[in-house]
Amino acid sequence: MDQQLLERILKCERLPSFPAIAARVIEMCGDENVSIRELGEVLSHDTAISTKILRTINSSFYGLRHRVTTVERATAMLGINAVKMLALGFSLVPQLKGMGGEDFDPTIIWKRSLFAAVGAHTIAREVKFEHYEEAFIAGLLQDLGVIVLLQTLRADYVKVIEQAVDAHGKLRSLEQQELDLDHAQVGQALAESWILPAVLSIAISRHEDPEEVDPKYQPLVRSVALGAKAADCFLCPEDQQAGRVKSYIRHASQWFDLSQEQAGAYLENIQDGTKELGKLFEIESSAQQSAEDLMAMANETLADLTVKTIQHVSRLEEENQQLSNQANYDPLTSTLNRGGLDQMLQQEFEAAGQTGKPLSVIFFDADKFKPINDNHGHHVGDRVLQLIASSMNESVPVGGRVGRYGGDEFTMVLPGVDGAQATAIAEKVRQRVEKVIIEHDGDEKLQITVSVGLCSYNGTASPGCQAEQLIVAADKAMYAAKSAGGNRVYRLPPIDPPKQKAG
Repeated sequence: MDQQLLERILKCERLPSFPAIAARVIEMCGDENVSIRELGEVLSHDTAISTKILRTINSSFYGLRHRVTTVERATAMLGINAVKMLALGFSLVPQLKGMGGEDFDPTIIWKRSLFAAVGAHTIAREVKFEHYEEAFIAGLLQDLGVIVLLQTLRADYVKVIEQAVDAHGKLRSLEQQELDLDHAQVGQALAESWILPAVLSIAISRHEDPEEVDPKYQPLVRSVALGAKAADCFLCPEDQQAGRVKSYIRHASQWFDLSQEQAGAYLENIQDGTKELGKLFEIESSAQQSAEDLMAMANETLADLTVKTIQHVSRLEEENQQLSNQANYDPLTSTLNRGGLDQMLQQEFEAAGQTGKPLSVIFFDADKFKPINDNHGHHVGDRVLQLIASSMNESVPVGGRVGRYGGDEFTMVLPGVDGAQATAIAEKVRQRVEKVIIEHDGDEKLQITVSVGLCSYNGTASPGCQAEQLIVAADKAMYAAKSAGGNRVYRLPPIDPPKQKAG
C-alpha cells in the first residue's frame, strides 16, 4: 500500500471535518452510564437530525405499532445503539454527499450505498443479528473510500473508476494496479481518524472479502457484503441481471443458509425500504430492475439451478461409475479385474455361508497362449483374450460374473450354482472357445482352446472356510487339466469346513 499517498489523501483540505454532533454522540455512547434522557437532549439540539430520526423510526422501514414523538422515547424503544447509528448516518451523509461532484457524478455511488445499506439491514434483521442498525450504517458507508478518492484525486481517480464501468467488483483491483491503494483501505483509514466505532471501520475495510475477518464481526460484514450484492441486482444493466441474481442467491445460501424463496422475498423489502429512506437521506432511489422482475429472475434461477443440480449429480454419478469401472474392470475385455473379482467372491462367499446355498468358481486358462503372442504379435493375443471373455459372457447364468484374473487367466464366479451345474457351464464355455477360429495374415487360421478347473463350496458356514480356498482349489484343477493336455475340464470335490478335532 502507498502509505504516502494515503497520508496525503487524509490531509487533503477538501475533506470535510467530522460533524460535531456525531463526535458528541459517539463520545456519549462510549460511556456505559449514559442515560437515554441525556442522549435525547443532545440530539434534540439538532432539529434536522432529531426530526429525521423520528421520521425514520415512524416510517414503514421499522413498522412500529405506535407513533413515537420524542427522541428519548425512540431511544427507549429501539435502544441507544440504534439511535446512535441513525444519528451518525444523518450527520455524516450530508457532509459527504457534496464531495466528488466536479469531475464525476457520485449519485450512482450513493444510490448503490443506500440499496446496500437497506439490504444489509434487512438481511441482518431477518437472520436475527442483534446489531442490525450497525449493518445499515456500515452498508451506507462501505464505499466511503470511493467518495474520498473522488474528492481528493479528482480526474486521476475518475480515470480509474470509469474503467470499472458497471463492474464494481473490478474497482479494487484497478485501484491497486493504478494507485497501489484501494477504496476499502482509504475508507477504513478515514473511519479510524474520525474515531467511528471499530465495527464500522472493519465492515468498511472488509465489505468485499468478508471471509477474511474476525469471526465475531463476520455476520455483520457478511450482511453488508450480501446487501451490496442485492444492490447490484437492482442497479446492474439488463445483460448482467441473471449473473448478479445468481451471485446474490448463492451467497445468501452460503453465508446465512437462506433458501431461494427467502432470498427472493427480501428483495421486495429492500426495494420498499430504499424508497422510504431515499426520501429521508435525500438520495435518489430508482432502480434499473424492479423487485418483481428480480423475484421472477430468482425463480427462473432456481429452476435453472435445479436442472443444473440434477445434471451435475447425474454427471457426478456417471463420473463415479466411470471411476468405479476403471478401478474394478479390465479395459481390454470389459470384465471384472482381479480386485473386482476378489471383492465379489468375498461377498458371495459370506452370503453362501449365511444362506447355505452353493457357490462355484471356474478357472479358465488359454492353452499355448505365449507362442501366440510370440509368433503372431500381441494384437492377435489381445484378440484371443477378448474372444475367450466373450464366450464366457455368453454362457454365464444370471447372477454370475466373469473376470480376468490376470494375464490369460479368467474366472467365473457363480452364486447358487453347485458343482454339477458349474461343470456343465464350464464345458459349454470350453466348446464355444474350441469352435472359435481366428483369421490373420491372409489365409492363416488359428484355433484356440482353454484348460478349465473348478471347485464349489457347499455353503456350510464355519470360521475354518475361506474364500481363497475356492480360488486355490479351482486354480489347482485348472493346472491339472492343462497338465493332462489342455482343452478339458477338471473338477475338484467341494470344499467343506475342516473337521473339528475331538477334545
